Amino acid sequence: MTKSLRELTKSIFKVGLFGFGGGLGMLALLRTECVRKKQFITDDDLCTAVALGQMLPGPFVPNYCEYIGYHLYGIRGAVAAGAALIVPSFILMIILSWFYLTYQTLPGIALIFKGIGAVITSIILWASFEMGRVLIKSIKGVLIFFFALTLFLLKFDPVLTVIISGLLGIAFEHMRFTRSAVLAVPLFLFDLNRAAELFGIFTKIGAVIFGGGYGAIPFIQNEVCTIRNWLTAKEFVDAVALGQMTPGPVAITATFIGFKVMGIPGALVATLGIFLPSFLMLLILVRIYRKISTNKYVNSFFNGIKSAVVAILLSTGVFFVLLNWQQPAYAVFGIAALFALLFLKIEPIFLILAGAVFSFIAR
Repeated sequence: MTKSLRELTKSIFKVGLFGFGGGLGMLALLRTECVRKKQFITDDDLCTAVALGQMLPGPFVPNYCEYIGYHLYGIRGAVAAGAALIVPSFILMIILSWFYLTYQTLPGIALIFKGIGAVITSIILWASFEMGRVLIKSIKGVLIFFFALTLFLLKFDPVLTVIISGLLGIAFEHMRFTRSAVLAVPLFLFDLNRAAELFGIFTKIGAVIFGGGYGAIPFIQNEVCTIRNWLTAKEFVDAVALGQMTPGPVAITATFIGFKVMGIPGALVATLGIFLPSFLMLLILVRIYRKISTNKYVNSFFNGIKSAVVAILLSTGVFFVLLNWQQPAYAVFGIAALFALLFLKIEPIFLILAGAVFSFIAR
């Protein structure tokens, strides 16, 4: 193991050791360690790691780290990075499990995490500001950022939001918009929740169902009849019948359902949702075959993703503010930590330790 790989392993080990606050808290620390301090990778590389990690199954942050390790040092780098991230939390969980099972309590643990949570909130807000300043350099990026931020705050599927942001990057950079297309965007915003739900349902079905359109029928029926009561049983049977009677695939039944729920905008959303996953998978396979890294559309896709990464960080920071800064003492401490990160350039890990100490002072 080379010295550089050892340094990468040590940096990721620190992220695993101090990465409280879930995946986005760990992402903020990962950027601090691997982009700002050690400069193993750039913000662009980190966005690529996030994009690919979001699209892969399993926990996201190990995917990010394994990508970084593989990007730099091949298979041994991926193994070392993944292990370095997981080992600290594994050991800590073993210790906490023993305490809990032995004494049926964990004295002081909840109190410690109150102060740490306040600091993690500051770190996430700071990271979103720093990444936004570096990555969002055009009005197009700003528009994608606010679009993605809206979806994240509305609890829309983050994976789909990242993909949509990438597609918007392609659209903004390589397509011309007519006035009617621009006008169509505000028309969707008035019922964004319903449109997002409709799109999410059919995209999930389109992404995981094999066996053609017929294989999707029971899953669609469960979503739109059983769970949401958008259609009656008779309406659904008739929709499937129409799908069989009209030209094209049976999955065009989605168009009927979308129209029933939201009219023409709903029909467009549902149709796009049911067919988009397979289209994207095909594009990905083709681009891999043709060495996607040099393709301008792939670059635009990742340009869109950059804004989404900043948006997901900021939306998580907003959620954490509501969660961790409710008490005045912790709010003041968190704001002070944020100022320290922005203007004093204090090491985030020191602030996390200070948060643990503050928990006992403020109790």
